[in-house]
Amino acid sequence: MSNLLKKSILILLSAVLIFAFAGCNSEKTEQPQVENPAPVQQEKVEYAQGASDDAVTVGTIGVQSGPYAVIGTPYFSGMEAYFKMVNDNGGINGRKINLIKKDDEFKADKSVQAAESLIFDEKVFAIVGHLGTPGVMATEQLVKEEGIPSVYFGSGAVQLTTAGENFFPVQPNYVYEGKLMAKYAVEEFKAEKIAVIYRNDDVGRDGLAGVEEGLKALGKASVLPEDGKLAFNVGETDFTVQIQKAKNLDPDLVIIYGLIGGASGTLKEMEKVGFEVPMITTYSNADASFLAVASPGAPNVIKNLYVMGWLEADEAALKPLVDAMGKYFADVPVNAYTMAGWVAAETFAAGLKQAGDNLSWEGYIAAMNTLKFTEGLAPEIAYSPGVRVGVTKMSLSRVVVDSNGSYIFELATDYIEFK
Repeated sequence: MSNLLKKSILILLSAVLIFAFAGCNSEKTEQPQVENPAPVQQEKVEYAQGASDDAVTVGTIGVQSGPYAVIGTPYFSGMEAYFKMVNDNGGINGRKINLIKKDDEFKADKSVQAAESLIFDEKVFAIVGHLGTPGVMATEQLVKEEGIPSVYFGSGAVQLTTAGENFFPVQPNYVYEGKLMAKYAVEEFKAEKIAVIYRNDDVGRDGLAGVEEGLKALGKASVLPEDGKLAFNVGETDFTVQIQKAKNLDPDLVIIYGLIGGASGTLKEMEKVGFEVPMITTYSNADASFLAVASPGAPNVIKNLYVMGWLEADEAALKPLVDAMGKYFADVPVNAYTMAGWVAAETFAAGLKQAGDNLSWEGYIAAMNTLKFTEGLAPEIAYSPGVRVGVTKMSLSRVVVDSNGSYIFELATDYIEFK
């Protein structure tokens, strides 16, 4: 494993999601153990669609073609690699997991069509790892009405935490992440004035709301003045106005709440005008792919950038993923997207093991409501009735230059929660 991987793999994407080696191992990989109470054996119940005595069929949706395939290809390869590993080791409770993938090209209408096809035509047992906020939000009502389990989303939309008992988010939501950004701004950086440059959609507005709520809870609402809230539109490429306003504000810290295009464009404009100040950006940008896009135009400014992360994975924890990718998808890079797909799969499988033979939808949901999964790449994934907050422990990693002259992420803080 390269030094670059060891340092940069400590933090995660996103989702919506981020990259640069694949280990190769032809030997059979041991399936990680799920430490949960043994499933309670009950009298046999009628299986939900997609479940049988020897198999469970699940579906997933997300971009697999076009310019955003750089996200979807490693993400779905990670998910599929986990299921292949599980199947090669005998499945879960004797059942193989079959995966049906649907490409939505990162378009909301195609995501709805894909969900309808999976639920009504393919009759899958669950939707696992639906990738991308637009598609996830567009299908929310359909999934809620049908009651089909939906496990892990490649999205941090806060609405998913209250969507219903059949929804099981894992990634931190953007409002919560924003609260932690506020905590880091005040406690780690001792900032007395900040600016927030945010994408004017659900992603950015949720993040801004979280920063505001976090500052208010800390008694520091005045740290973010009204003229420090600077929006940009999706697809915007000229950030001159936002950066000039931010620079005039003379902040101690800038929070950039946008995805790869907007965030990299913001950094490049800051480089152009010589605006160097500590910055924090969302976990959605926590990958080498973001650095590859942003660093050429902002070689100096980017060294002031910190990124949020939620996966605490050392070399030992990553070994099953690296081995499985080397065996099944040796030509696909192992990166934060791959890790996210793997987490989606292992979360579903942990619930499946917990459910035993009680594979009605109600039975699976009840099993997930008792889940406390600590053996995966995330520090802990747990649910209880009415509680769907996802991962709550996050950290900061800083952009540094390694001995080879490459930009990488290096863990800079402990993992903390906002309480």
